[in-house]
Formats: sequence, structure tokens, C-alpha cells
Amino acid sequence: MEKTFRQLTRMLMFIGGIGLLLMMLNITLDVVLKAVFNAPIQGTVEVSSYYYMVAVVMLPMAFVELEDDQISVDLLFNHFPAAIRSICLLITLSLTAGVLCIMAWRTGQDAVRAFKVGEVVMGSREVIVWPARCMLPLGFSLAAIAAGLRAIMLLQGKKVINLSSGEASE
Repeated sequence: MEKTFRQLTRMLMFIGGIGLLLMMLNITLDVVLKAVFNAPIQGTVEVSSYYYMVAVVMLPMAFVELEDDQISVDLLFNHFPAAIRSICLLITLSLTAGVLCIMAWRTGQDAVRAFKVGEVVMGSREVIVWPARCMLPLGFSLAAIAAGLRAIMLLQGKKVINLSSGEASE
């Protein structure tokens, strides 16, 4: 299961990277067309804000959690004995998974509401945004699963933290 989930998170990370490239190309083309032909691409700001940016942040979220590549500050953590580090890490991973589940549930409600009303946003042109609302509960849910999986791995004695200095909790 861990291997399959890891492959899924890598695929979503790749899709998020494609979103970043598409956003860059879309915005660059918009600027060039506006400057050269005074004909910007309608809806660039809305598509970038509601699709590209959300995909870039939410789709790789589970990969970042699973690989322990999020930003963290561990002033005291590295000085704790291994057993205390493991307990702290287990509590942190459990709380993280719980909070991410709550965020997935809440954003899932928003996604259902957006779908029911056929949510659109008006800018330079009308853009349908309800499909983009589904990326939030997806990202939060998968990140919650990743945190839960890391907690299980910790209980199994596997390495679950990625420290540039110091040793991993075992």
C-alpha cells in the first residue's frame, strides 16, 4: 500500500509541476500578446488563480507530507532522546492527520456546494470554477492519509523524518 500511495503522490506532484509550467506559459503568452498585439488572453488571471495556483499547491501536498519535505522548525526536537522524539512525532502526525481531515471535510462541503450551483467567477470573462474546488478536499485528504501512513510507519519502526542534520527517529 505504501508503494502504491507513494506512486500516486509522485504522479500528483508531476501534475502539479505541469500546472506550474502551463501557468508560466499562459501568463507569458498573455503578456506578449497584450504588449505586441494589444490582445490579451481573456480569463488568464481567473484561470491562474482558480486552477493553476490551486493545482500547484494542493496536488503535491501529500508528496510533501509523505517525504517530510515541509518546512519545520525543530529547535528542541533533535535534543530529545529517541523515545521522546518518537512520541512527539506520533502525536504531531496524529494531530496533523486530524486537522487535515477536518480541512478536507470542510472544503469538500464547499466543493459540493460549488458543484450544485455551478459556481463561476466573473472577471474579464466568465470562468467556471467549481471543478477546481475539488482539488482542495483531494489534496487535504491525501495529505491526511500521508500523515497517517507516516504514523503507521513510525509505529513499525521505519524512518519517517528527513533531517538534514541529526538522526531520524526510529
